[in-house]
Amino acid sequence: MPSFCLPFMPLLLPVCIASAIVAPLPASAFEAGTRWLSLQPPHRAERETVLLTYPAKSDGDAYTLGADALWQGVPARRNATPVAEKFPLVILSHGSGGNAAALGWLSTELARHGFVVAAPNHLHSTSGDSIPVESFKIWERPQDISSLIDRLTSDPQWSGLVDQDRIGAIGFSLGGTSVMLSAGARASLDAFDEYCAGSDGKDAGCNWFLRGGVDFSKVDREAFEGSYADPRLKAVVAVDPGLAMAYQPESLKTMAIPVKLINLGDGDAIMPGVRAETLAKAIAAAQYAAVPGAVHFTFLGVCNPDGAAVLKRYGEEDPVCTDGGDIPRGELHKQIFFQIAVFLRKALAER
Repeated sequence: MPSFCLPFMPLLLPVCIASAIVAPLPASAFEAGTRWLSLQPPHRAERETVLLTYPAKSDGDAYTLGADALWQGVPARRNATPVAEKFPLVILSHGSGGNAAALGWLSTELARHGFVVAAPNHLHSTSGDSIPVESFKIWERPQDISSLIDRLTSDPQWSGLVDQDRIGAIGFSLGGTSVMLSAGARASLDAFDEYCAGSDGKDAGCNWFLRGGVDFSKVDREAFEGSYADPRLKAVVAVDPGLAMAYQPESLKTMAIPVKLINLGDGDAIMPGVRAETLAKAIAAAQYAAVPGAVHFTFLGVCNPDGAAVLKRYGEEDPVCTDGGDIPRGELHKQIFFQIAVFLRKALAER
């Protein structure tokens, strides 16, 4: 029986859990309905699209969310009728070059378990529209999150579905940076510059920004290091968070809401720029978990059998479809979902 070990905060004691029992959550009670919204954040010159996934009835059009030449996608129901209750709201922030639908494996499962999930496609940081000098404007993403909360808590169509006292956020990679900033952390431009300078060209994140034309000396320091805390957030999950080594220490001490930090892989298998165990120790209300057998790209959807060939045709060099061991990505998703869902259930649903 395969198993995995998770350090359990705050004591950071290793706890081994057999993969066969990673399902103590109640059975899903709802269908996953989906709708696309259009949002005009006041700080943006263009509109953003948002994937809303919610607890739904068994109507609407059954389809496969996110399916294309690369991704298998997941079952969902387009335009299904929302269940007439109030549920916790979770904002889901994708990584640089990612998109909302590619994280449908997580948003649909959360919706089936009683969460409303709103996933924005952050402008100029999504698949096919990923621009390094724009993505490095990290201060725009937490503002996207706050604008989306504004919309969903005031929109007559959706405000009745959202419990305004139970709002959280999940972020992956650069999305992890986004939710950390929304939770009260403040970035340090000097710390990130120093980290990249000392990485000897071996950090993929630093390389991507530098090769994309980002000049750290010309970045708007005041905006980069500003405060974007949204007091409406009651809990956040950051998975392989970007800038893990580059937050202002004093800002971490002020973070008072529950924080779950998850690394994909363990030990040296974790990408250096996103290692979060030390970060977790600096936040009083933080928990930390690692998922052995996973890699950074495990958080994306399940690839089609010929996914590697598709990536090669498009000149993509990153091993997007490859995980870290013998455990299939779908099984690793179950482990990651368990970590996230148990945390959010305690921090939001059981409030």
